[in-house]
Amino acid sequence: MPPFYPARLHWLLYTLLFGLLLLLTPAASYQVDVQYWVDWATYMHAHGLGNAYRLAQNNYNPLYQYVLFGYAELAGSSKAITTYIHCLKAFTLLFDFGGAILVVRYFGWGDGNQRFILSLLFLLNVGYLYNTVAWEQVDAIVSTLAFVAVVQALRQRPVGSFSWFVLALNMKTQAIILLPPLLLLWVPQWWLAPRRLVQAVGLGAAVQVLLLLPFILSGTLPLLSLVVRDAVDHYPNVSLNCYNLWVFIFDDFVALDSQLYAGLPYKSWGLLNFCLASAFILLPLGLATLHKLRTRTTFGPADYAWVLLSLGLIPLAFCFFNTQMHERYWHPALLLLGAYAILTRRYALFGIFSLAYYLNMEAVLHYLGSFSHYPTLLFRPKLVATLFAAVLLGGTWQLYRVASPWAAWRQLRQPRRPATAVPA
Repeated sequence: MPPFYPARLHWLLYTLLFGLLLLLTPAASYQVDVQYWVDWATYMHAHGLGNAYRLAQNNYNPLYQYVLFGYAELAGSSKAITTYIHCLKAFTLLFDFGGAILVVRYFGWGDGNQRFILSLLFLLNVGYLYNTVAWEQVDAIVSTLAFVAVVQALRQRPVGSFSWFVLALNMKTQAIILLPPLLLLWVPQWWLAPRRLVQAVGLGAAVQVLLLLPFILSGTLPLLSLVVRDAVDHYPNVSLNCYNLWVFIFDDFVALDSQLYAGLPYKSWGLLNFCLASAFILLPLGLATLHKLRTRTTFGPADYAWVLLSLGLIPLAFCFFNTQMHERYWHPALLLLGAYAILTRRYALFGIFSLAYYLNMEAVLHYLGSFSHYPTLLFRPKLVATLFAAVLLGGTWQLYRVASPWAAWRQLRQPRRPATAVPA
């Protein structure tokens, strides 16, 4: 890895681009979301961080409560909290930049300048930045935290990886969908060094307790558990403006997913399809994990490309098949598919996904005004859903082509050769 990236010049250019993005979008947002940030920050400023969940409408996980509380303390008054609320996206934008820099630092190629140019595939990508600079949502935070967990796992650091994943879960519960593939990466490392399992669980538990400490001391931990429990079925519709499988079945997104088809509710059909798709996507990784356990080895650089692709397809399958999906839940796939694109120099999947993700969000927010309303061809739900389906199918085909699960299966079926005897 070149030691000169990011160099001082690169940091200067990143700083200029960071400031330019904030100046170009000073107050863009989805007003309902921003009003939540105002209300929650104002309440915590008056009653303290530990009492955040006494406000009934507060339904975010603990990590972002710290961000809102810190912002409220910096603002200093209810009026200032409201006046400068759009500055909050500067914090989220740091994670957009951090994720892009990590991708090209660990999976890029060339010298420092070439890696800087590669990072612009993210930082000049409207599909990558729209969620933060236009919508002012916070999915970049959970996406980057989860991506760091993946990078740490690939670099044989399961203890740190587990802790980063705990942070991602404390940002948004949706990060749980990456737990199965991460476990497949962690298990060979734990098998070789069982102490790492103990260390990972211990450090992860310590991080979790520290995050929950203010709520434990204030006696509001039961309220937090209700927030986690009610994360599902909060909006029991077939889709929450996510252009996925259900746009081909329903013309009206407000249809309830409790309706029955062939004896099962649509919610169960969506979950079943997601589980089947995930099993198919993770089959190569699962077979490879069994082989690693058998040979007492771990995943190395030769495996990085198809591992990143398989993990990137999981958020795609999650959003495409399940009901109750928001248009922003595609976000964690961006860094993973982008890392695969840069590592293999195959940019089609990442490009199509970035376009589809942007079209889906713009069709809901209408940041461009009347141009992005329904009659415009590009923003029609079925067309956008078709683009997502193309990425999912194309990515799965590439995964099976690169990962060669059939070869791994043949290796697993072969009897193990006895160890060579060592002369006395």
